[in-house]
Amino acid sequence: MAETLLWVLPLVPTVTALLMLTTRDRRILSAIDITGSTVLFALTAVLAREVIDRGPRALGVFRADALGLVFLLLLVVLTLAVSIYTVGWLKQAVAVGNMKAESLRSYFALVQAFVATMVVTVLADNLGVLWIAMEGTTITSAVLVGYHGHHHGLEAAWKYIIVTTIGISFGLFGTVLIYAAAAAAGVQGSAGALSWSAIMNVAHTLDPGIVRIGFIFVMVGYGTKAGLAPMHLWLPDAHSQAPTPVSALLSGVLIKCALLGIIRFQTIAAAACGTAFPQQVLLVFGLISVVVATPFILAQHDLKRLLGYHSVEHVGIVALGLGFGGPIGTYGALLHVVNHGVTKALAFFAAGKAIARYGSRDMRVIRGLFRVAPIGATLLMIAALSLAGMPPFSIFISELMVLRSGIGHGHWVAIAIFLAMVVVIFAGLLHHAGAMVFGEPAPEATREPETWSPLLGMMLLAAIMILLGLTIPRSFDVLLRRATEIIGG
Repeated sequence: MAETLLWVLPLVPTVTALLMLTTRDRRILSAIDITGSTVLFALTAVLAREVIDRGPRALGVFRADALGLVFLLLLVVLTLAVSIYTVGWLKQAVAVGNMKAESLRSYFALVQAFVATMVVTVLADNLGVLWIAMEGTTITSAVLVGYHGHHHGLEAAWKYIIVTTIGISFGLFGTVLIYAAAAAAGVQGSAGALSWSAIMNVAHTLDPGIVRIGFIFVMVGYGTKAGLAPMHLWLPDAHSQAPTPVSALLSGVLIKCALLGIIRFQTIAAAACGTAFPQQVLLVFGLISVVVATPFILAQHDLKRLLGYHSVEHVGIVALGLGFGGPIGTYGALLHVVNHGVTKALAFFAAGKAIARYGSRDMRVIRGLFRVAPIGATLLMIAALSLAGMPPFSIFISELMVLRSGIGHGHWVAIAIFLAMVVVIFAGLLHHAGAMVFGEPAPEATREPETWSPLLGMMLLAAIMILLGLTIPRSFDVLLRRATEIIGG
């Protein structure tokens, strides 16, 4: 049963996308979208239970283990939330002319195709399939980034394609080097020498020199797609210009898929070269990302670009957790992947509704949101508080675990820099969010009632965010612990 699901899961969004091409009615498209996302979520829950109870499941080039399931669960939850949010968001976007009614079916189909490529990415056991699926996410999401068709969107889409394609080429070269090392170590056949599970069985015998070079190429390649600085140049533009639901998927899930690719290669490098080498590389990229993001967050006026730079910071925090290492740092990094994905999607949802009301992404224009849309303003504020690392929200817990790991392993310089940047970002983000939520609303602000479906999508994510800040469900804790063991060898 579980093995069959490995092939069924990528087919669900693919079939959903094909069904969407058969109709133009917005309500039917929304119904198909929610149904497909619900089915994907339900099947993933079944697969997760099988893996927790019986261990990893594999079939062909696909494999489901605890590590991949952490990312897959994040993907399906956000996909369902996006589907719910899109119902009301799309109705308003069509009404004001931001989306054309005749092109809705292509938009829905592209979103589901984007989801399908990410499902393949997180389930791939074959490193070649992983790279192909990662490139597939670029093709589908680039069209969505420039979907509005205006000058800035098309420029962002081209920048996204060029930068990430060049970056992922480095990832391909790193994959080839790992393949060569595996083949030289006696792994039989091209498919076997590209199989992550097969390589891990002989990883301790791989040539450490080749693996080191390969891992550095992978870090640059997949790090570009993950938004790690200094390869992050595409991210603020793409995330700010894409339609709001797409921005949530880009920041919440896509960059995490690239992180999964890095983690897969990290486990190989750790077994071949020792844990110190990949951890040092991750530590350097993580610190650079946190430091580079800070001044841009402080000086930003565009709300969606602000959230884009926050993704650079938080991807850096995940890299820091992996770089500090140990069970606590690794567990914290994986928890931060989920916490940030949920919180950032909520932040983009709330920002999208605020932008629609004020007709501007300029935070100097968005004022007094609480008086105009009290529920939306509250959700925006708690998302900002979570992103800033305020308890009792989820990101506080994972950041604290990363910090504890760094202190425990004596990385005092890195911890000092990390804390300084986090404090500055905390103050800057609260200043931005407070100014938008409180005060006197601008005259041009729309005072229409808040629609139910965007609020429902946001409340779903807010509930998960608060829950993970208060407690970690036992089954999810077991999954995270097993994923931590996989990374730790």
